[in-house]
Amino acid sequence: MSHFNDVSEKEFKKTDVSHSERDADGSPDPYHERPEDIEDHRSRQTDIDHGFDPKEVSATVRKVDFRLIPILSALYCISLIDRTNLSLARAANNLQMNYDLQLTNPDGTSYGNRYGLATVMFFIPYIILEVPSQLGLRKFGAKLWLGSATVLWGIVMIGMGFVTTWQGLVGLRAVLGVFESCLFPGAAFLISCWYPRHQMAMRNSFFYCLSIVLSGLSSIMAWGISHLHTHRGLHGWQWIFIIQGALTVFIGLMGYLFITDFPDKAHFLTEHQKNIIITRIQRDRGDAEVDKLTMKLFWEYITDFKLWLFGYFFGSTTLASYSLAYFLPGILAQMGFDNALAQILVAPPYVWCIVPCVAMSMFSDRTRMRAVGVSFNALCVIIGTCMYSQLRKDQKAARYAGIFLAIGGCNSNVPLIVAWAQSSIRRQSKRGFGSALIIAWGGIGGILSGVVFMEREYKLGYPTGVFLTLALNASVIVFSLSLMLYFKYQNRRADRGEVVIEGSPAFRYQG
Repeated sequence: MSHFNDVSEKEFKKTDVSHSERDADGSPDPYHERPEDIEDHRSRQTDIDHGFDPKEVSATVRKVDFRLIPILSALYCISLIDRTNLSLARAANNLQMNYDLQLTNPDGTSYGNRYGLATVMFFIPYIILEVPSQLGLRKFGAKLWLGSATVLWGIVMIGMGFVTTWQGLVGLRAVLGVFESCLFPGAAFLISCWYPRHQMAMRNSFFYCLSIVLSGLSSIMAWGISHLHTHRGLHGWQWIFIIQGALTVFIGLMGYLFITDFPDKAHFLTEHQKNIIITRIQRDRGDAEVDKLTMKLFWEYITDFKLWLFGYFFGSTTLASYSLAYFLPGILAQMGFDNALAQILVAPPYVWCIVPCVAMSMFSDRTRMRAVGVSFNALCVIIGTCMYSQLRKDQKAARYAGIFLAIGGCNSNVPLIVAWAQSSIRRQSKRGFGSALIIAWGGIGGILSGVVFMEREYKLGYPTGVFLTLALNASVIVFSLSLMLYFKYQNRRADRGEVVIEGSPAFRYQG
């Protein structure tokens, strides 16, 4: 343990609070290294494993991987299923839910935009509670906080199977958003507390992609459950909510057993293994210790334009992902597929998305070129959206191939944007705040999907939603490349000693 003492004495030094980016002669920062530490920190910047046995480091990281990623993936998988299965429930048994809950008239014409309202209501509490939810994560611990949230929204899902009015559906969707607001920002923050920056994109991608693939297969599951139509007096859409809600409660209970807390509380690691994890984080970005989110830091973080820009990227991406999740069965039906086949054909594009997701995260981690990956994925969304929405109706195969491109692009960008944001900031409090703020923008994307993909435009192929998706993802390409150039400019200034980035003379952006 002598190595840990040497590291902690030098690397864990703190002073007072400052701004995230300031002139070299600015005020001190809670994670600001002492002058005598700077050269030592720079010399080790490319070797965060210095002094440790490489085999021991690999074994420790693998141990964390197998303990952390699978259970978080399972929780987020069921989260995605529960927030997006509304479209599958509606499509089941020839749109039976539309008539039971009066979402449309008996002749199929729209009752306003009641289905869109049901999708939107989930995101209002989801957005509002993203940041406050992170306070509970630290106070109660990840195991209790995330496990309890999952069990509670599972109970809400079961309740959705017994609603008799569209107003009841809308209300329970809002309650669902309350509990689900805890999970994604909490999981993203938890992952960032365990891994150095160059390993974040891959872990975020595995966490997210496993969830996406399994949730994509839920369309086949929902199709199977829909065959319980009229069993015990319940319709197929009701059984979809009830059975998937019960599965959620079970996975939430598993969360109590398998979710691990932060490195300093990890009971499955030895003290030496904890030292390896914490020291690597400290060497990588100097924020292994917990710091409290004060009001002064809150105002500092909320005025950091980087967080808002990453949030904009995230919201633009989730407009595409949520619109496809909520409206893909209808889009496939417009292509000429029958009701049952449209439900089943939802699954293959989500299985495919693991390929671009993992490939782009590997590229991003190895090259540190985050903006290139984000821009490429946004371009895939644009091309894919144009293919499925603008090609002639008789080009069914090409239009369906466009859905693969669009789903692969937008779902690859979700973990990549989160990883880029987390690797561009320091302090645990800022990463917790940042993950909540950025993912709240995902809720804005979800609201937009419910508003601009309008029921009255269903037979026209949702042109308003499609063209907004194209415009926002085009802007993501422009702004992400601009941010990359800004980061390179700031890194050069930091190399000349003109600016201190994120309170650390050794910290450099990854663009």
